[in-house]
Order: sequence, then C-alpha cells, then structure tokens
Amino acid sequence: MADLATKAGGKALVFVRQLSKEADMVGTKVAYQTTYSYKLSRDSKSEDTKNGKVQKGGALDGTISLEMLSSNQDVLNDIEGAVIDNKKVEFWIVYTDTPGSKSGTYEARYMIAGITSHEETGDSDNSVSVKIEASIDDGYARKGEVTLSIDDKDDTSYGFKDLGKVTNSEQSSSASAPTK
Repeated sequence: MADLATKAGGKALVFVRQLSKEADMVGTKVAYQTTYSYKLSRDSKSEDTKNGKVQKGGALDGTISLEMLSSNQDVLNDIEGAVIDNKKVEFWIVYTDTPGSKSGTYEARYMIAGITSHEETGDSDNSVSVKIEASIDDGYARKGEVTLSIDDKDDTSYGFKDLGKVTNSEQSSSASAPTK
C-alpha cells in the first residue's frame, strides 16, 4: 500500500454507518461533504528524576471531524441518533485517487467512534451545515482497502429538470423552487 501521507486530499470521501446497523446496510457516502479531519495526538509530560527529566507518553487519542451541508438523508438522522442514544458509528475515509492492490479496490482508513459533538448551523444564505466530531475507539484508524460499487438505486446522475414558473423580474419574495 502506498504511503497515505502523500494523498492530495481532494479525492477522499467519507462513508458512515451506525455500528448497530452493520447487518442491515452498507456504509453510506456522506452527501454534500465539505471537509473532514483525521487527527492523532498523544499527551506527554516530563517527570523529574535523579538522573534528569524523563518524558512519559500518554495514551494515543484519535478524532475524526466532518462538515457537510444538511439534507434530508437518513445518514444524518443516524448520526444525530447515535449522539442521542450513545451508539457507535463506523467511518471510512476512502482515497478514490489511489487504487488498492486488487482491481476495484481503493486505499482507505476505517474506524469505530463515538460521536462527541453534533452541531447544526444555519447561515444568511439559508444553508444549513452539520459539523460532527467523534472520538475513535482504540485511538486510531486502521489502514486497508475497500471495494466501491455503485448500483442503479444509488446512481448520482440526474436528468434535465425544467424551471418552474418564470417571470420577467427577479424578486426574492416571489422566488420558488423548480418543479418537476
């Protein structure tokens, strides 16, 4: 496996699933993901001894944070439900620009984590974003390879959609969403 530190970053997708739903569903790509962060840290302290200072390392602590635009997707409900019910969530970071050792596979990181923070924020453009933070069990994500497959029901392509009502003037008070 190539060194994950050399990734460009633009081709990393995050997938999630409540751990309790492992038998019923596959990991789901987070729609409208804007950013993510995978962080490892270790507390250390020094202790004075008769032979000088000695560094003592603490336990490894790993966190994942993720920001996405809100939508009516089930995965957001699962994430919020995991916070409320204190359930574990699985995360995959898949590097789609880095093929794995077998055809159809990609390098990835996998982790099980507990959600520690869930924040929903609206802005002046009527966009709603969700930020989550999670503490990774056992301190770090495992490296491996995943297989990605797209079936018809998850097709992300779209067909042409006509505009809704069109008027001669542009007014925010009369704006309406496109219709089918």
